[in-house]
Amino acid sequence: MNEKKKIKRSSVMIIITLIIALALGARLFFIQVIKGDYYASVGTGTIAKKVDIDASRGEILDSTGTALVYNKQTTRIVFDASYFPSSTDNKARADIIIKLVHFLESKKEEWNDELPIELNKKGEFVFSEDRESDITYLKSDKYLDLNDYASAKNCFDALRKMYELDAYSDEDARKIASVRYGMVIGAFSVQNPFVFANEVSDQTAAYIEENKAVFQGVGAEATTIRKYKDGTLCPHILGITGPITAEELEDGNNKETYKMTDYIGKSGIEKICEDYLMGKRGEKTVYSTSTGEVSSVITTEPVQGNTVTLTLDAGLQKVAQKALQKKVEKLISAGNPKAAGAVVALDVNSGSVLCAATYPSYNNNSYIKNYNKLAADKSAPLWDRALMSGYAPGSTFKPCMAIAGLEEGIIDTSSTFYCNKEYEIGNITLKCLGYHGSENVSMAINDSCNIFFYNVGNLLGINKIDKYATMFGLGQATGIELPEATGTLAGIAEREAAGGEWYIGDTVQAAIGQSDNVFTPLQLANYCATLANGGTRYEAHLIKSVTSYDNTKTILDKSEPKVAYKMSIAKQNLAAVKEGMEAVGGPGGFCWEAFKDLPIACAAKTGTAQVKEKVNGYYQTYDNGILITYAPADNPQIAIAQVIERADSGSSTAEVAASVFKYYFEKNSKTKDTSNSTNNTLLG
Repeated sequence: MNEKKKIKRSSVMIIITLIIALALGARLFFIQVIKGDYYASVGTGTIAKKVDIDASRGEILDSTGTALVYNKQTTRIVFDASYFPSSTDNKARADIIIKLVHFLESKKEEWNDELPIELNKKGEFVFSEDRESDITYLKSDKYLDLNDYASAKNCFDALRKMYELDAYSDEDARKIASVRYGMVIGAFSVQNPFVFANEVSDQTAAYIEENKAVFQGVGAEATTIRKYKDGTLCPHILGITGPITAEELEDGNNKETYKMTDYIGKSGIEKICEDYLMGKRGEKTVYSTSTGEVSSVITTEPVQGNTVTLTLDAGLQKVAQKALQKKVEKLISAGNPKAAGAVVALDVNSGSVLCAATYPSYNNNSYIKNYNKLAADKSAPLWDRALMSGYAPGSTFKPCMAIAGLEEGIIDTSSTFYCNKEYEIGNITLKCLGYHGSENVSMAINDSCNIFFYNVGNLLGINKIDKYATMFGLGQATGIELPEATGTLAGIAEREAAGGEWYIGDTVQAAIGQSDNVFTPLQLANYCATLANGGTRYEAHLIKSVTSYDNTKTILDKSEPKVAYKMSIAKQNLAAVKEGMEAVGGPGGFCWEAFKDLPIACAAKTGTAQVKEKVNGYYQTYDNGILITYAPADNPQIAIAQVIERADSGSSTAEVAASVFKYYFEKNSKTKDTSNSTNNTLLG
């Protein structure tokens, strides 16, 4: 044998020896380190298993510390893959599942029915509505491997065959298949128990625990579920939680943080504050002996999620919602079936959202159960009108126009224009609602004179109009933590981008809050607050603070207001605009009837915006009622903006704002009376 062959053989032997050594080393590491506890326990006749302990989500509180969202202690039913029949034993699995289903249904308790196939009243299999992605997955090569055009019956027949369910009726076979489907999409394994039922009674849990021989691998475990103190209270703001999806689990670092059995924030504060609200799971070691004895030791305590405190006042929110609902339902009963609206109140000196109501609305506690009905409702109760709907501001835009004209020197506080109800520009004639005669800026705001502001708008031009509207945050994001619409600021670039052409008449129409101007109620409230405080626009915000669950550590503190923009408005100019708004809210003004019994003076500006809607190929017009208002007039604390769809005018909606003011100042008065021994008034 030559030298080269000897070297080659030696090299091969060395490589083989190294591979064997590495394999043995890896096996020893697995046995001694990874499975050390397990094999040590087997040697003593005891099997040890590491089990995660789920952590409770953090609570969501209002600004006074009242719990809006909390956790309720309950019991759920889970399948443990260590003891549940193997996936190859379809008969054993089906037998356990159908007995469980029948038992829970006999107790009128719910189990997790996930299959996107239903049996209708005719006994036919149909796909569930709004479950397109689930249906696609069911047919895919990851599951049934059927054609895209496969019917619900085709899918069910494939499930019946896959899980060997021929011995069962269609109804029972579907229920078994639904649980098996849920186990698949939940990645059922030793690491991922399957949650069969989220919440059961103590009696149901006890029965299942007492019949372990019948319900092999099925157990009851303590857990918490998300509850809303009042499910009707700001559901759009709070949002909901739901089971994590496969897509969400694969997103970013989620795979390391979550399990398929976890719930995650899906919308609202629940979603935005997910990283704060999610807890840190713990761990326990479960020991089971050969004689059937089971014990456990907690090795790592779970840590509850942080507490999120909002700027909202639950009491004020409730009052706003009730007042808004009352007004809208009054309009509906009067023959306006599409009436709807929103109201937002802000702290004038911080941008804190005190309430944000929208109607129609829904109940968070029954959201999941009623989702399909809510989604199909043409009144759009799931839509957050306060933050997401854009409305023409109508005459509520006029204070902004007044500031623009005064600050640019186009007019001064004594300048007048004569109103004879008509204004001609180009080849068109525009109208005013009255013959106001000679009007200065304060009078024009009080009387809502179109002629005065047509003149101011024409002299300013659209670019300067937009300059001041932007300063006030109109058509701009407010900075709020939740998704919001930015609205539209009417202008040449905006019109041309939409494929249109800007005409001279559009400028004067924009000056009275029409044309392409579209703003959200939140933007209007922030604009009103900026006027009220003298020109400082704060970023709107809903989150006040985030603290540890035991309140020993502050994670986030948003008590310091964040200035978005600061205007330098001349005192005399601001005073002239406020004088006009105080007249609207004062004796004889458009809002006086609603405001006259309030213990403070209010400033306001009403608006009526005409809207065109295409119905069955024809355009119909209706009016929205808009109102911006702040109080007290001489020392502003709170600003309100509201839009009521299909209300005749902004003044007709003032009763909603009056209810909010009444609660706010009565509450503050009581607080001052109990915290100060001296004589206090509402103006403080």
